[in-house]
Amino acid sequence: GGSMEANTANLFVTLKEPKDRGINPKTGKNWYQADLLNVIRDHFKDFQGAKVFVQDTSQSGFSASGRGFPVEFTLTGGDFKVLTGTAKKIMDDMKKSGIYTDVDTDYKESVMEIQVFPDRDKAKARGVSVQEIGTTINALIGGVVVGKYSKEGHRNDIRVKMADASSDKLEDLKKIFVRNNQGELVKLLDVVTVKELPGVQSINRRARQRAVTIYSGVAPGKSQGEALENARKIVAVHLPQGYTLIESGSAETFKEAITSLVFALLMGILIAYMVLGTQFNSFIDPVTVLMALPFSFSGAFLALWAMDQSINLYSMIGLILLMGIVKKNSILLVDFTNQRRNEGLSVQDALMDACPQRLRPIMMTTVSTVAGAVPLAFAWGAGAESLRPMAIAIIGGSIVSTILTLVVVPAFYLMMSRERRPTYSEASGTHSSPGLSHP
Repeated sequence: GGSMEANTANLFVTLKEPKDRGINPKTGKNWYQADLLNVIRDHFKDFQGAKVFVQDTSQSGFSASGRGFPVEFTLTGGDFKVLTGTAKKIMDDMKKSGIYTDVDTDYKESVMEIQVFPDRDKAKARGVSVQEIGTTINALIGGVVVGKYSKEGHRNDIRVKMADASSDKLEDLKKIFVRNNQGELVKLLDVVTVKELPGVQSINRRARQRAVTIYSGVAPGKSQGEALENARKIVAVHLPQGYTLIESGSAETFKEAITSLVFALLMGILIAYMVLGTQFNSFIDPVTVLMALPFSFSGAFLALWAMDQSINLYSMIGLILLMGIVKKNSILLVDFTNQRRNEGLSVQDALMDACPQRLRPIMMTTVSTVAGAVPLAFAWGAGAESLRPMAIAIIGGSIVSTILTLVVVPAFYLMMSRERRPTYSEASGTHSSPGLSHP
């Protein structure tokens, strides 16, 4: 595959099925795509004559830029030289950190250009204005419209320019003369300074400011979140005052996704509390039910750690699913305890009666949930690595929350019972169902 630039090319490689790739001698397992990327990257590390970047092209759809690098951010400001200098310092620190791979930027110094700087002192001494210098160079090299002519019903421009101006030779400037205020011809090179310097193929802008984008991959064993956090620290050291950092590409998508998932998780807890408060007619019972959530999350994190999985988009979705699953166990226990208390039992007696009777439905719920997630957790087909963290989080959270819910929820219920309205056996003999707490 090619691109719009003449000095770049893309080579797409399609991998075989995992079972047909052979065994990685370092891990003893089939070759994963990430392992092969590192092998190819190491092979071209010292490649002469070109820069070789290796990436997973399937990730390009997760960013608006289409590059698909997990780390991508943009520096914006007014002075392009300051931007490029700052970008080089940041890239050097990123390469030294060992957290990043394939560090690169969209700023390319691959074009040599002739830059003409007017010498104001010499121009003043010869009576030549800076405007005349600019107009002459533009007219002879870039061309200028001096008139129009009509032909076959169309008006066409008459453009005057120097012959063979497209050759971009420095010697061509020796042929150019400018007129001074006396109408005399003066050599252009007598009133200007000419330098041949590296230029850029294009100047990018963002929010109407000049911008330089830096992007890279993440080294093996490092997470995208860790790489982004370290990049922010490096940028904070080198970024001058008046210049800004804007996370873009996959980094921006990652940040938005995590923010949205955390918001969804918090809103789910709030809505669950409101619904449970309405159902139980109590401010305390919903808190007792939601006590299972922290233990489910701890179980999910423990399972992810034990199975060498990361906290990513899919595992976060698993946590949200887990929030709805584990509440059912607490609801079964709390609701039946309230029923037994309404029948006249004390808090302790109601709990001692409710826990054994609700053990079987709680275990049935947990076993069915875990059994449904096991095939996904141990799947080995194409793309199974993406969904595996979600299933592992559900399995670990369900098991740990079930074990701890049978201990913690009754204990918390008993501890908070002193804040409840007294029942039949705890008061003067009149029946009163648990409800809103009194001060």
